[in-house]
Amino acid sequence: MPDVMTTRDEAQRRMFVALAESAPLNRRAPRTLVALTVFAVSGVLAGAATSAAVALTAESRAGSNVTHVPPSPAQLAATVPGDTQLLGDPFFIERAVGPTTLDVGVAPEGATELYVAFRCLGAGVEVISIDGDVIGTSYCDGTGGGSAGGETVTGPGPHSLSVSGSGSYMLWASWSAPALPPGPSSEQSAAIADGTVTEAEYRAGFERYAKCMSDGGHPVDVIDTTQKVVRYVNSDASVQSGVEGQCYASEFAQLDSGWQSANQ
Repeated sequence: MPDVMTTRDEAQRRMFVALAESAPLNRRAPRTLVALTVFAVSGVLAGAATSAAVALTAESRAGSNVTHVPPSPAQLAATVPGDTQLLGDPFFIERAVGPTTLDVGVAPEGATELYVAFRCLGAGVEVISIDGDVIGTSYCDGTGGGSAGGETVTGPGPHSLSVSGSGSYMLWASWSAPALPPGPSSEQSAAIADGTVTEAEYRAGFERYAKCMSDGGHPVDVIDTTQKVVRYVNSDASVQSGVEGQCYASEFAQLDSGWQSANQ
């Protein structure tokens, strides 16, 4: 059985798809913001890392050195999916050590998620939470690890974003609204209508998905079609642009899930 690659469930956490060369597989896992040290967050936080470090005063340790300067278009393009809309002013802590809590207030109109980007600046284990509920853990062994993704936030607020741990890090957040994935195509709907997925239906769905990706300017790199589960890799650009999410939901998501569930 193939290993789990990186992730998406519906509109999904697109930052990590197809980045793990050691596991170039198509399999998805549920959305969550789990930091892995093998991933480096470039984009928003990498740009900030080149600026002068903030002195570790009592205020910075407490997380009160919050700025609201928006990132550049280039930084956003490298970090936030192209089909995700950012709303309101972002929250940015250039450097903090130890526990930090951000008051992110009430979600602005239209926002359904809080998009969070985290970057390690030193060794430590950092737990990220929204309103006290853990959304991810980052195991930092230097300055290269990090994570980024959207997390659904419910309730009237005001809401809070917090980090607990002992290491140093950067933290960026913005209220957001991800694009909704399209419904299944007529071909995918017909294939799943009887509640089962045959190998022929699975492979036909993959071919439609691959064609959709190619038509969108992001061809799929097929690794192996001889196994029960097709092994393939997508570019991070296809994920960031939103093309991968649209094609996957339309042509392959339910077939992929049904086939892999029956063939574990």
